[in-house]
Amino acid sequence: MGKGVAMTTRERILSAMKREQVDRVPCCVIFNPLQATSRKGYTWNFPWPSSATLQEQVQYQVEGLGLDQIINAGIHLTAPVSGVTSRTWIEEDILHKSYDTPAGELHASVRYNENWPHGQDIPFYSDFNVGHFVEPWIQNDADLAAFTQIVRLCDTREMRDKTASEMNRAKQMAQQYHLPIATSVGMGLTGAQHLFGAEGLCMMTVDNPGLVDAYMEHEHQINLRAIEVLSGSDVDIVRRNGFYETADFFGPKTLEQFVGPRVRREADAVRAVGMVTSYTVHTGVAPILSYLSSLTVDTFFGIDIAFQNIDLDALKRELCPNKGLWIGPSSTFHLWNGPDATRKAVQQVFETFGKTGIILSPGVSAHSIMPWESTLAMIDEWKKWRYV
Repeated sequence: MGKGVAMTTRERILSAMKREQVDRVPCCVIFNPLQATSRKGYTWNFPWPSSATLQEQVQYQVEGLGLDQIINAGIHLTAPVSGVTSRTWIEEDILHKSYDTPAGELHASVRYNENWPHGQDIPFYSDFNVGHFVEPWIQNDADLAAFTQIVRLCDTREMRDKTASEMNRAKQMAQQYHLPIATSVGMGLTGAQHLFGAEGLCMMTVDNPGLVDAYMEHEHQINLRAIEVLSGSDVDIVRRNGFYETADFFGPKTLEQFVGPRVRREADAVRAVGMVTSYTVHTGVAPILSYLSSLTVDTFFGIDIAFQNIDLDALKRELCPNKGLWIGPSSTFHLWNGPDATRKAVQQVFETFGKTGIILSPGVSAHSIMPWESTLAMIDEWKKWRYV
């Protein structure tokens, strides 16, 4: 295909993910506004105000910037059993939260300071948990038993109606610009890190692997049911957040033990119902390329091309024969360093990976506090290279 045969964004992105022919290489940017605490001391550099609606943002990104965006929609399949209650309290500079469940108490505590973004609450899944934990959510079998009373598969009519309502809103926006719809299903060891703590999880894979495996299987069963529910919906892409499922924390044998078989089953289930998969990994991929190539996902999203020890030729050799890549300038090393570094990174991506099976996308996102000129340079350079 060439310039004369135009595809919709949906067609273009899905074809690129499956390494099929496209009219031009798509460019999709995840714009991360960041938590207010992370923006403290920085200026807001996105060209839309922080109060802009999603509709306003997508309109600018598609019409103003010419990007191939995706629309995200949530799925609701978990709810506590009847009778679960919770309370929070502060003792000196420590914030506590406790759940009372039929299986017992579940408790966590964090350092409560100006860098804590969640007010007087401790969510289960937040990167901020890891740096603030005094006591993590899950430390033993009793904690996991209580947790499964709170985050419990709840495939009821009420939950399905809630999901359907969100899907309808996403569908309306997607249809306006012919965009694909994506849903996030599964966090695996990424979510486990939010619950066990980073050090606690790493130690637990050695000292109590049965507990980690039990958590992973609990989530895995929810994920499989979510994929079944999504079958026949308007969702095109199922995304898994494997951000911390890399060699930054775990070796390939550990990843294969806890993650590999489950990711393959989930990816195969997605493919069986006609959707495609995107698996987020960011840093720590160099030692596990062979393991990553063994996964049956369609694409990898967010690999940092400037991270230490990364070999782009090895990355291409191991992954590109049958995997698509959402890949582009590094958020940390390129976008932060201005337009020139960003342009060179775009050029490097095209020169290394060609124009088949790639979606130009910063790894992992453009932040609201980064130089906007860098994002514009990435988009401008993409427009010079994008046609097949």
